[in-house]
Amino acid sequence: MRRLQLVVPLLAILFGVPAARAQKGDWHAVQNLQPGTRISVKTLVPLMCFFESATDDELVCSIHRRGPIPTSSSDRRYDRRRVREVRLEYSEAADTALGAAIGGGAGAIVGAAAGGNGTITRGGGALLLGGIGAIIGGAFGRDFPLAHGRVIYKR
Repeated sequence: MRRLQLVVPLLAILFGVPAARAQKGDWHAVQNLQPGTRISVKTLVPLMCFFESATDDELVCSIHRRGPIPTSSSDRRYDRRRVREVRLEYSEAADTALGAAIGGGAGAIVGAAAGGNGTITRGGGALLLGGIGAIIGGAFGRDFPLAHGRVIYKR
C-alpha cells in the first residue's frame, strides 16, 4: 500500500503535467539561449542537439556537447523557415535517471514474480532483474527521453 502511495503521485507528475504554452513566433527566445543548452529542433522529425547560435535566418546546433577535448565538427544548420518547433530538453543525466527508474522498477517486478521457484528467491530475482532493467532503462532513457521540456518557439 505504501508503494502505491508513492507510485501514483509520480505517475501523475510524469503523465499529467500539461505542456507549457509555446511562445509562437518568438524567434528571439531561441536567439537568447545560452550556447550548450540541450534542445530539440523539429523540422520534419525532431532531433536533439546542443544549441550553438541563431541568427535571424538560421539555427546552428551540434550533435555532441563541446568540451575541453576538441571533437570533429558535427554542426547542424537549419533554415529558420524550415524549423517548426524548438523545445528545451532536460539534461542527459535526468533522462538517464528516469529511464533507469522505470527499467529498474519493471525489472524488479518481473524478477519478484519469476523468483521463488527454488533456484532463486523472490528478493534475489527482484534485485538481479531490477539492476539489469535499470542499466538497460538508463541507456534507453538517455537516447530516447520520455519527458521533454517546454516549447520556446513554434511556427
